[in-house]
Amino acid sequence: MPIDFLAASCNGTPMRFRFPTMRWQTRCFVGPTARVLKSTIYPRSEPKPVASLVVESDWILPVESPAIRGGFLVVQSGRIEYFGSELPVRYRSWPRVRLEDGVILPGLINSHCHLEFSDIESPLLAVESSDNESTTGGASMVRWLGKVMARRKALVDTGQDIAQIKKEATLRGVREAWSSATRLVVDNVTAPWSEDWLEQASSGFFADRRSEFIDALVCGPPILIRPCVELVDVNEARGKQTWNYALELMSRIDERRSQGVCQTPLGLAPHAPYTASKRLVRGALERTSHPGGLLSMHLAESPEELQWIEDREGPMKDWIEPWIDTEHAMEIGTVDEHLRLLSGSHRALIAHGNYLSDHQIKWLESYRDRMAVVYCPRTHEHFRHARHPANRLAASKIPLFLGTDSRASNPDLSVFEEWKTACRLFPELGPEYWMAACTLRPSEFFGLESSVGTLRVGSRSVLTWVPLGPASVVTQESLWDAILSAERAIPLEMVYS
Repeated sequence: MPIDFLAASCNGTPMRFRFPTMRWQTRCFVGPTARVLKSTIYPRSEPKPVASLVVESDWILPVESPAIRGGFLVVQSGRIEYFGSELPVRYRSWPRVRLEDGVILPGLINSHCHLEFSDIESPLLAVESSDNESTTGGASMVRWLGKVMARRKALVDTGQDIAQIKKEATLRGVREAWSSATRLVVDNVTAPWSEDWLEQASSGFFADRRSEFIDALVCGPPILIRPCVELVDVNEARGKQTWNYALELMSRIDERRSQGVCQTPLGLAPHAPYTASKRLVRGALERTSHPGGLLSMHLAESPEELQWIEDREGPMKDWIEPWIDTEHAMEIGTVDEHLRLLSGSHRALIAHGNYLSDHQIKWLESYRDRMAVVYCPRTHEHFRHARHPANRLAASKIPLFLGTDSRASNPDLSVFEEWKTACRLFPELGPEYWMAACTLRPSEFFGLESSVGTLRVGSRSVLTWVPLGPASVVTQESLWDAILSAERAIPLEMVYS
């Protein structure tokens, strides 16, 4: 039951603003993470802007510029009008709320995910209980892949509606991502899949809880999904199946403008060097070389992958070779070969890149305007991989982003938790570097600075709220420490939920 927020209108009569129920304390409403101070709308000569709001916050942290203590954020119809330490006179008559004990940040970006696995309650084990439990012992990618495929086969064998199962998993994943302040997800999709699922997922975000607060902050979808259609050609039949499905989706979806949750043009995702041939990658490049085109590929992900594509040996040999035909075997490429192919793309994401060598990183320096690496810290830990080359990538100024991968290898889809994990594993790079890896850098890479991942005048106000608790935060350095200690991040518009 919402509480009415009363203020004086231009003619002196009461004007109502409705906010979700909170308890009353000394002339203010207090929620679990914010306080709304009772305020007055002062007379003004011109009409009040539609869906406008001033948010006063203990901290505003744009990431690309220093934090603002006791700052003001002015939004109107889902766009940032102004932010700074002083409130200009022209905004002082606008409706105002004050948020305490927290910080406003840009919306978060998940640059690699598989939403279709979002119905998995806990990660599939990559080690057996009898294996060495030491954190330095490697886990088996082949064993994990076998469990993923066995799970898929079990669902098919039950005779259940696979499309419905995947739809429900995708809906759950989109909602989970948004609830932890993710505003853009690059999602690998496989058949069956529908863009309508994405729109349905977001349609219920604000059901029965619309308010002037939400209307001012969010105009349009609160989360965007950039689908990349997965391509596999281990044999001729599978190659035709995935390629034709990708073409079908692209012809159906790419003609329309990106007005909803589903972002166009669709990207393509040749799966990995052991399942996607050089021939397939070349075909994908032809379809995505235009401005806005995007390729995503798992590359240099595991020692088993490298051992097989380079020497045709190791645990992957017995697992993959029964599936592949002669033509595919002749077109298997090394990491070096695939990197050269991907350099011809408009934009390419290297998913994981856990085992990129020094010479490969050196080579990537020449293509850092179009190629980026997506590090998935908790999935990396799940497989007990060797230390990620994040420091070398950062030193070479190669774009490095953060992703969650899927719930098949991760306990949840929180990019905020990925950020905290990356800060713990690579403290020398600093929290600002890693926050930019899931906000500003991918936003600029994808050309979406005005839509997600930034806190700038003119950009959409789909932002993040991190509750910090009542402890006093004095300096910018201690602010980052407080954020690292925070338990969660939520969409700014849901502070009052």
